[in-house]
Amino acid sequence: MQTLFSPSLSEKDKMFNEILAGGAETRLLESFVGTKISELLFRHRRLSGSRIAQELHLHPLRTQKWLHLLSLVGLLEEREEAVEGKQEILYGLSPLGYGLVDKDGKVFAYSIDKIVFWQAVADLDFISVLRGQPLPLAVRWPPQTFDSARHIEWWMTITAEEAIKAIEKTVNLDEHKNMLDAAGGVGTMACHFAKEHKNLNITMFNLPNSAYLARENIVANGLVERVFVEEINFLSDQPLPDGFDIVLWSRVLCDWSSEVVLDLLKKTYHSLLPGGEIIICEPLIEGNEDFIIAWEFRYIFSDDFGVACYKTRDEYEFLLKDAGFQVCSFTPADDESIYSVIRAQRL
Repeated sequence: MQTLFSPSLSEKDKMFNEILAGGAETRLLESFVGTKISELLFRHRRLSGSRIAQELHLHPLRTQKWLHLLSLVGLLEEREEAVEGKQEILYGLSPLGYGLVDKDGKVFAYSIDKIVFWQAVADLDFISVLRGQPLPLAVRWPPQTFDSARHIEWWMTITAEEAIKAIEKTVNLDEHKNMLDAAGGVGTMACHFAKEHKNLNITMFNLPNSAYLARENIVANGLVERVFVEEINFLSDQPLPDGFDIVLWSRVLCDWSSEVVLDLLKKTYHSLLPGGEIIICEPLIEGNEDFIIAWEFRYIFSDDFGVACYKTRDEYEFLLKDAGFQVCSFTPADDESIYSVIRAQRL
């Protein structure tokens, strides 16, 4: 018989508060970004609570409580120092606070975008959402307008550097001649690889609006003779281009269910020459638990995406074997990125 966990009242309260504190931390992060306090403290290093309230046009008493909480969650450092002969509590950015901002103290643009999304969905009645309330702000796939396509590709561009590093640590692209960059954004990675590896010709595909942006990028990089674009919706029955010795899937498969991924891997098998390699560069569940919770939460507000999209290493390797591949190597994520890399060969 299964033994049920029966915590004491005190233990129950502690467990509840651990989860509830996450909501408070999110609102504090939202205020850290929205008030631009990081820019103020980046310029002045340390300030008193009264000075911060004055500079940011905030309520004095509430600001003191807020600053103390920002210190408790680790975004600020609270330090007592002598100021004009008397002790005063001053606030400055903590190591965590500095880590969230750029050289000018501004929060990174993609972090602000995450906060904007959070604020949009936080205003919704979540229970009503679960009961089927229409979602006018939902992210749609495929993107419904040119601007929405541009926004998604902006995300793909600003997150490309970490993925590029992860791939180059694992794969010797000098050994390959013809690459297919599957759903390759606006060609950010394709252009980088083409410049770094003169032996490599790259074909990438994407939806029409994104393909248009990719062509502009390729022209700007002077690579029209080595980087090519096709218009393909990978969710359709349309086959992928073929004749490649390497196919790259990066930051795409993590957004789709295992059923969709298996179908894409089978298409990839037929796009490769015998002995060709597939490279999967994706964030896995292992080591990215907080990231996964944040993104799976976003998917609740978009019915175009499936359930439990993020996967483990074992799930990817099982799908690869089911599609006819032999797994060659696995490189876990490191301190430079959230991306793991799986290499597999077409048998």
